[in-house]
Amino acid sequence: MRFLSAVVVSLVTVSSVPSLAQAEALQRRSTGAYMNSLYDLVPPMMKLLVEANGEQFFAAQGSYDITPPVAPPNWNQNWIRFGVPSPGVTQSWPSVERANVTDVIIVTDNFSGPPVYGSQGANPNPAVAGPIPRPPVEGKALTWGDEVTDIIAAHEENVTDEPIYWIYEGWADGGKILDDSTGAGSDRDFARWRERTTSQYDYTGWFDNLLEHAKKTEPSVASRIRMIPVARTMVSVMENTPASDIKAGEWFKDAAPHGNDTLHLLVAMIVYSTMFEQKAPKPDVSTKNIHSVFMDNYEEISDHVFEAVQPYIPS
Repeated sequence: MRFLSAVVVSLVTVSSVPSLAQAEALQRRSTGAYMNSLYDLVPPMMKLLVEANGEQFFAAQGSYDITPPVAPPNWNQNWIRFGVPSPGVTQSWPSVERANVTDVIIVTDNFSGPPVYGSQGANPNPAVAGPIPRPPVEGKALTWGDEVTDIIAAHEENVTDEPIYWIYEGWADGGKILDDSTGAGSDRDFARWRERTTSQYDYTGWFDNLLEHAKKTEPSVASRIRMIPVARTMVSVMENTPASDIKAGEWFKDAAPHGNDTLHLLVAMIVYSTMFEQKAPKPDVSTKNIHSVFMDNYEEISDHVFEAVQPYIPS
């Protein structure tokens, strides 16, 4: 079993100018996601952003199942089709090969970050494993450090593509802070949740550690292991842009907290800016219920997001 040292990644903002070939490659993203409910409404919003650009391609498939490393992913959640047979994706490495995946997104358990939940006695390494110890199933990793690196190693062994492996930074549990059924909370409670997500429990540090662990464990692909800084960028937007006028119950719909359309658009902007290395364009959201303050200040929010993700875009 691999263990994770408590080393926090130090990131420096470096601007870069990609080559023409690199720039063209950035325009086409086909993603396969090991996902949960903090991600499953993001791809449709990503599609709106790509459509607003007009010169890009984005497609996505995924699965709620984190499979043992001996098995290929069962990407049966069909958001936006690409090269995998759909529906009813064949669970085989050849089907993954045919998909020509450019990006593998790995989403940990909902609200990972053990200090939020307290000590887990059965967890041999709480700095890695998250709030819920990995189940003792044969072939399954026991920590999130192992889980992530096993997924990466399995892809590297079985597929000739060289995708970017993204650790998706979810956000903290809203239980005992936000309203169970609406996600509403007082200004003070909403501030407590933001604190929980960023600094109070070193929640984002947990993801920094996970990224560092994966890079050290798989050094041959370290340059292709990256993070989408969702939680920290989300909170920064909530605190440092006109979106600070939006209340908790206008972002969330329950105490988990799962989001509404406004939150899903913000998360998609973070994913888009990190993955495409561009500012998120203003999409057509006429079929969505997006808060007016958010759309009225979209350009400023998009600028803020793009600046915030710069440390996660390689030089």
